[in-house]
Amino acid sequence: MDYIFDKFEDEIKKGVRRVFDLDIDIPIEIPDEERGDYAIPCFVFSKLLKKSPHEIAEIITNNIELELGSAQSSGPYVNFKIDDRELVKNTIEKCLEYEDSFGSYPSKDEKMILEHTSANPNGPLHVGRARNPIIGDTLARVYEKMGYDVERQYFVNDIGRQMAIFAWGSINIEERDLPEPERNKIDYRMVRYYQKANSQLEEEPKIEDEVRDIIHAMEKGDKQTLNLFKDNADKVLKGVTDSLKRLNITLDSFKNESDFVVDGSVDDIVDQMDKNKRCGKEDGALFFEKDEKRTFLTRADGTNLYPARDLAYHKWKAERAGRLLNILGEDHKLHGHFLKDALESIDITPVPDFVFYSFVSFEGEEMSTRKGKYVTLDDLMDTAHNKAKKEILKRRDDFSSDEIERISEQVGIGAIRFNIIKIQPEKPIDFRWEEALNFRGDTAPFIQYTYARSCGILERSDIDLDPDQVDMSKIDEPGEMKLIKTMAKFPHILKTVRDNNVPHRLAKYALELASEFNQFYRDHPVIQSKNKKTERLLLVKAYSYVLKSLLDTLGLEAPESM
Repeated sequence: MDYIFDKFEDEIKKGVRRVFDLDIDIPIEIPDEERGDYAIPCFVFSKLLKKSPHEIAEIITNNIELELGSAQSSGPYVNFKIDDRELVKNTIEKCLEYEDSFGSYPSKDEKMILEHTSANPNGPLHVGRARNPIIGDTLARVYEKMGYDVERQYFVNDIGRQMAIFAWGSINIEERDLPEPERNKIDYRMVRYYQKANSQLEEEPKIEDEVRDIIHAMEKGDKQTLNLFKDNADKVLKGVTDSLKRLNITLDSFKNESDFVVDGSVDDIVDQMDKNKRCGKEDGALFFEKDEKRTFLTRADGTNLYPARDLAYHKWKAERAGRLLNILGEDHKLHGHFLKDALESIDITPVPDFVFYSFVSFEGEEMSTRKGKYVTLDDLMDTAHNKAKKEILKRRDDFSSDEIERISEQVGIGAIRFNIIKIQPEKPIDFRWEEALNFRGDTAPFIQYTYARSCGILERSDIDLDPDQVDMSKIDEPGEMKLIKTMAKFPHILKTVRDNNVPHRLAKYALELASEFNQFYRDHPVIQSKNKKTERLLLVKAYSYVLKSLLDTLGLEAPESM
């Protein structure tokens, strides 16, 4: 798809290469807005061309041929500004052509496996875990917009210590000894066994031996034990996936950790690592070492540990995709580094990229499944729905009860997703309702309301918007131009998010786009315009397509009325 900024960037690069008759990489930067749309620092060419950066900037400015904009030297830089007429024409034409697919790119014919959530299936998702699937799903949507074939995958940790405690509880604890479940969903009922077992383990340390026996049976591939693990995990996962679906998140596939034990993949990777120069043994236990940090792959008795199973999983993924991305909590950073180093040491590619995120607290409270101290994602979504409903009823009394429920769900779920994704992953979040559901703040309701406003403007108009009958040269005022330039940035923002895995930049852009539209609407009459009604209505229509595409990328619904 030919977006104006892509075309201009390509024209600049080709133009500079022609000026010097050299096939070289051209570094392009985004300068301050008043300087232009693109800039080239000329320092990098000095050694090659044996000229000063200032001279090179002058040579480029005086000799480059551009159709889509102009060039101006500024010391050792060349600044480039896109032509306003080209900007208006291309942006509106592409918005009307692609509609709510604006920003998308053709298929790259490249498979990507994006792993997210992968929470231990020993309890329902809580607020502290909600950040993982929201980051993962948002990035998956970005990569799909960029043309990747994305498979959203959940690595099911259906074996290991926590699942062994869960299994011990389901075997040894009678349901009558458990507290009543908070809800009637099977995942909530099952998690009580894990919590009760944890509590008993603290009081009766001898249970540890029984848990250890279960772990060893599992790691040796005992089918009865593995089936119990899988059965417990499946029951919890049903609740997890139901919760995610309400959050507008779906998963394409699940891969069980136990599969790699049963099919021999873990044994194979252990044998491979046993021959690795970076591996050694301590009392018979195999470890991988880098920078004096050891990661153990097996115990002294030869049973495997989670790092070995995760290596087997990543080898499996690498054989099926050209790009891998994992979303992990910050407490898994060392494990992430180990994975990359270990995979590279045995020449397995591609190695995964990682997004590490800090955790979420709710109204200042930290979450813990083991201690039974958490706000579940379902409770959070119910509260969001009810709070959104109250806000909507304050503003509108003309909706039917069904419309109220539908819009409340759209706004409430949007508030959760946006309030989490707008914060840089590495920074902690303290989730607070007064921030998430503020209709005038940096929130999803503000952005969704702006979309509803654009739909309302178009609905109230009585003009057939035929772009062939519209004089786009009339769109020339600063407020109009600023909105169009912001709209045209969307494909570039998607590239930035993809290249750096920074989903919060998408949220920042959404706020910028919504704010620019509100400013435009305040300053420029649309339906009441005396001589620009049709042109401005066309601009509003183009804007509605960009914002709807953006909302979809953020996983937010686009209500046409609020």
